[in-house]
Amino acid sequence: MTPTTPTSQVRSVCSYCGVGCGIVLDVGMGPDGRRTVLKATGDKAHPANAGRLCTKGATTAEMLSAPGRLTTALVRDDRGAEPVPAPMADAVAETARRLRAIIDEHGPDSVAFYVSGQMSLEAQYLTNKLAKGFVRTNQIESNSRLCMASAGAGYKLSLGADGPPGSYEDFDRADAFLVIGSNMADCHPILFLRMMERVKAGAKLIVVDPRRTATAAKADLFLQVEPGTDLALLNGLLGLLVEAGHTDPDFIAAHTEGWEAMPEFLADYAPDVVAGITGLDEDDLREAARLIGSAGEWMSLWTMGLNQSTHGTWNTNALVNLHLATGTICRPGSGPFSLTGQPNAMGGREMGYMGPGLPGQRSVLVDSEREFIEDLWELPPGTVRKDGVGRGTVEMFQKMADGEIKACWIICTNPVASVANRRTVIEGLEAAEFVVTQDVFGETETNAYADVVLPGAMWTEGEGVFVNSERNLTLTLPVADPPGEAMADWRIIASVARGMGYEKGFSYDSAEQVFEEIRRAWNPVTGWDLRGVTYERLRSEPVQWPAAEGGPARNPIRYVDGGTGELRFPTASGRAVFHARPHLPAAEMPDDDFPFVLNTGRVQHQWHTLTKTGRVAKLNKLNPGPFVELHPEDAAALGIAEGDRVEVASRRGRAVLPAVVTDRVLPGGCFAPFHWNDLFGEYLSVNAVTSDAVDPISFQPEFKVCAVSLTRVSAAPAPVSAPAVIVPTSVTPHPDPLGPAPPPPPGPPAPDRPYPTASPPGPAPRP
Repeated sequence: MTPTTPTSQVRSVCSYCGVGCGIVLDVGMGPDGRRTVLKATGDKAHPANAGRLCTKGATTAEMLSAPGRLTTALVRDDRGAEPVPAPMADAVAETARRLRAIIDEHGPDSVAFYVSGQMSLEAQYLTNKLAKGFVRTNQIESNSRLCMASAGAGYKLSLGADGPPGSYEDFDRADAFLVIGSNMADCHPILFLRMMERVKAGAKLIVVDPRRTATAAKADLFLQVEPGTDLALLNGLLGLLVEAGHTDPDFIAAHTEGWEAMPEFLADYAPDVVAGITGLDEDDLREAARLIGSAGEWMSLWTMGLNQSTHGTWNTNALVNLHLATGTICRPGSGPFSLTGQPNAMGGREMGYMGPGLPGQRSVLVDSEREFIEDLWELPPGTVRKDGVGRGTVEMFQKMADGEIKACWIICTNPVASVANRRTVIEGLEAAEFVVTQDVFGETETNAYADVVLPGAMWTEGEGVFVNSERNLTLTLPVADPPGEAMADWRIIASVARGMGYEKGFSYDSAEQVFEEIRRAWNPVTGWDLRGVTYERLRSEPVQWPAAEGGPARNPIRYVDGGTGELRFPTASGRAVFHARPHLPAAEMPDDDFPFVLNTGRVQHQWHTLTKTGRVAKLNKLNPGPFVELHPEDAAALGIAEGDRVEVASRRGRAVLPAVVTDRVLPGGCFAPFHWNDLFGEYLSVNAVTSDAVDPISFQPEFKVCAVSLTRVSAAPAPVSAPAVIVPTSVTPHPDPLGPAPPPPPGPPAPDRPYPTASPPGPAPRP
């Protein structure tokens, strides 16, 4: 008999979206003799998911055991050379030396950092500390700029601070839900299921989307708006609520400012006007307002559909206006709730890892907040700079392409695949003198442009804290051994910092020491408070901030004093602010040359740019490849049949994708997921096509609306059928939640050239 390997069970957190589901990991010895994760199931005791997992979370063990992990650093001495393995200590020393030399020659703003909402809180904190406190540059950006920047900016303008004011408990108390610009069924399925339990109990569901999604399939009222018309809709709904007397004058008088300008402003958004802009029926507009106005408690839920817009910040303001006008905020069952796309994007925003941010929801633009952080970091007064704050990710890579930024350190993200109009990223990385990337897998579209690749560890291979959409902190534990010389992100960052000469600020022995420093950044103005959170406590339970010392583990409502019950927002007046935000068209509208509107997004069983899910055979079986959806009327006019290869072209680039002919999209519109890129074939990258026009406040790009042409390239190689709209009903894993595993894939097909350009003609990629 073969002896069985003893296993243990350890609680952790899922590494995918921002729902932050708790998982239980079965840990044992792998065939190579290292501790490894054998199985992942939902944690029934975790407040985020109560044991449920989606298909991505349920296949965590398969992803963790996937081949392709970096076990050593990769270094190339020449841009034309192949990268070769190098000892980690040598690669760290070379990274520190090159960065130090570039700073000494060109100044601190010649170095940029591009980081991720998938890093631990400790790693995010240390990167920002290194950039702003020691290198003394504000050139730090994150991939959260691509997904949540508009929500964060909107929260700050309307309520005074970033982050939702409520919690997941609100799902269980709401009488109505307004889901706008979010396909929860595919992108946040565990919260979708929680919402549907409430709908089954009688709550009403309104879904707003230009595409008839799996979420829309369950709506009591589906509003299929014209792309980019959300502001007109939200203003129109507020006008109808006022007309019907469904506002709360007492709340408005006691807790808000700016209302006096709203009635005159709303006069421009009569139902017939809004119907003309949005393409909706007036009766549907009135029904939506009736469902909201008659609900005792209601939630709004949104994500990229509102955020990825050149007026994304205004979209959030207009949505919050509805809650302020009806008084449905900061009480159980009600409030605006943005859904986060990454497991620790909320934590990164709290650490200030975009633009002017500083830890504890602070900013370099505020003198007292710079002084506080200088004291925390034991730096001389005036060290943290107020000047030099950039204008987002797109500008950062443009500065790199223009030669202003000479070096870039990219951690745990894949901008060559994920940034709108990716040509700018490619040109920036090619122009830079020095590019270092840090990742767990060797093959990514961005690693191909690196001079040094540093091997990071998975979240299961080290300690660290992750903060989910509802401000809940979960501790990850080192349950598995990292392969080879792979190291936790925070350790790599601290090692490079010490190599650059910053020993005093980065001599930590553990992630727990870093977290103890983070706790000292309590912000009494915004209510950001981790003083009651310690590693010791997190080893026994997750904790939700604001968490004062001696307080409970759950703190579901912000801005309400626990003792007096007084509601006070973190604005100068203590009141939330109404903003009159007029409808504006998207930056790029269809014309004779580019007559269609492209919308981009995700599918249910894949995630981001496939660096993780693309390695899981079960998930590839469920969502096997890219596609572009177009309406039957447009397909007939263009001579396009199901499965034909279609060129999707814009002023910036092109992608060639198989057609799915469906009325899920409106005539004149098309939809394509962004997951598949160069590793899976040539001309698959939708972000070669998308618009990099940005919101002037949040600097978030407008992924959701750009003008394109559609041209049939060739017939389908074989008959295909449209992917079914799968609506989750239960994703609590059974013994094998996804059925029998298909044969392991041979790996991504090698294109003719390893990393094609954004679109021809364009810059030649590195070998």
